[in-house]
Amino acid sequence: MQADRFSPLGFGVTVLMIASLLALISGCETKKQARAPGGSEQNSVGVDSGTTPGTSETGAGEAGGSPKQKFGSVALTGIVKIAGAPAKVPLDISAKPECGKQREAQSLGPLNAETIVAGADGGLKDCIVYISKGLGRYNLKDMGTYGHPAKVVIDQKGCQYTPHVFALHKDQQVVLKNSDPFLHNVSIPQLSFNLSMASVGEEVRDRFFKKAGPHVCQCSVHPWMSAYAFVVKNPFFSQTAEDGKFSIGKLPDGDGTYTVEVWHEKDRKLKAPKAQKITVKDGAVVEGNIVFEFTYKG
Repeated sequence: MQADRFSPLGFGVTVLMIASLLALISGCETKKQARAPGGSEQNSVGVDSGTTPGTSETGAGEAGGSPKQKFGSVALTGIVKIAGAPAKVPLDISAKPECGKQREAQSLGPLNAETIVAGADGGLKDCIVYISKGLGRYNLKDMGTYGHPAKVVIDQKGCQYTPHVFALHKDQQVVLKNSDPFLHNVSIPQLSFNLSMASVGEEVRDRFFKKAGPHVCQCSVHPWMSAYAFVVKNPFFSQTAEDGKFSIGKLPDGDGTYTVEVWHEKDRKLKAPKAQKITVKDGAVVEGNIVFEFTYKG
């Protein structure tokens, strides 16, 4: 006997048939599908605010969210100093006469040790100041947005690595170059990498340094040659010149607290300062400039 569609039993059958039909049309969306882009849960998040699920308002990816390429207008400036800086130490390169001739031909002058280079007013050169905590993740394609070069060039010129220290993001391109018409090699033990460069030329490496922190570069042919690559996880870093000054621009405008650290090539007589924290509020650094001071005990 067929159920009357207007009876309670008939109404229940009709509701069940409609629910089954909707389930078939929607493909029986799972929880995973609902959370995926375009899913029902995602469609109800971020519509009014314009923010992306899983990220902060500034676009810095938080845990569980996708890395975003965002920047703001907040600037952090300061200075790195050294107390008791040592005098310049000239290097003896006489064992490799080709080096002296090349430096003379290129008007490079004498070669001094570059482990510690201080300015007249106590500024410390080749320090990397960077934001180490509080930013989230960054996946970058355009370093120029943050004031950095699209690629980093490390040259071997006059039997000297130039620059002696350079900072970069792990996604940046690296150019290994030899400007001398004789043999050099670029040895990076931390990467188990050794590139022989017999004469003038260059090689390009994409996403070469993937692990954050310092990586020493050496030349086995000329043992005094060394350089340091310091890899940062985000684009908010700066390198000091001899005046010791640094500037980190385009920090996110939203309120937040960040940890700022400074790195310098290790020396057993050099004592490094501790990390500091800054607070950004209403689009400005509340605490103002930061001063880091190293101490050298000769």
